[in-house]
Amino acid sequence: MEDAKIISLYNDRDENAIVQTKTKYGRLLDKISYEILRNEEDSEECVSTTYLNTWNAIPPAVPQSLCAFVCRIARNVALNLLKKLNRHRAENIYEELEEIAGDDSDPQDILESNTLTSLIDRYLDTVKSRNRQIFVMRYYYNMSMKAIGDCFNLNENAVRAQLLRTREGLRSYIRENGFNV
Repeated sequence: MEDAKIISLYNDRDENAIVQTKTKYGRLLDKISYEILRNEEDSEECVSTTYLNTWNAIPPAVPQSLCAFVCRIARNVALNLLKKLNRHRAENIYEELEEIAGDDSDPQDILESNTLTSLIDRYLDTVKSRNRQIFVMRYYYNMSMKAIGDCFNLNENAVRAQLLRTREGLRSYIRENGFNV
């Protein structure tokens, strides 16, 4: 079912909207939640909360992209649950961004900087759609390279190489725009 029809179901307060959302995006939401939480039960709770939060948000929200909308909700729910549970993921993907940030910077702080975030957004607008999606899946949704590869029918080495090229391009772009990294 098309996103516009699913959104229309939400607007009509038809509970089939949740069923259609689950059918279309359930596996993706499961992946996003699991990549952040690394716990099956917590991930299931997160996805259930995502459906409830989506139901409560539409209306009044009118998402342009239902996929992006529910993914953002799932990510935020998972991160909030992670904070609540006070768990830390063994693999810290932000280490991959240290080469861009430099030795004296905390990459997470840098990503949260409004100016730098704006530069990253502008840079990502210049790359191919698939490369942008891979970057966002890795650094925004915290997805593993294997999970990303599965989405694009790529092996982990291809994903790793693509991320490296994107980070190198990002580093150059940031330097060209006045940041010393």
